[in-house]
Amino acid sequence: MGGFGPLLGLIEMGKGKIEVSPHNPSGPVSTAASLHAAALYPENVKSLEYAFDAARTRKAYGERVEDGNLYLRDKPGWGIKVEN
Repeated sequence: MGGFGPLLGLIEMGKGKIEVSPHNPSGPVSTAASLHAAALYPENVKSLEYAFDAARTRKAYGERVEDGNLYLRDKPGWGIKVEN
């Protein structure tokens, strides 16, 4: 898609017309961006594809996965921690 802004634009264009399922082959930052876009447009984004990884690895980034669902955090920012 080419970034967060273009993803939001695509979802907005399809508002009320098509369902979008954001996905990416990247890591936790891209997944967090996709999850936030989905949260902004729940009527157009009912599913989010994310790369499966062992729970211990996903938890290392602060992602909350329960019963196959990926949840937003209630803290400011993207909701993940990335270490250098």
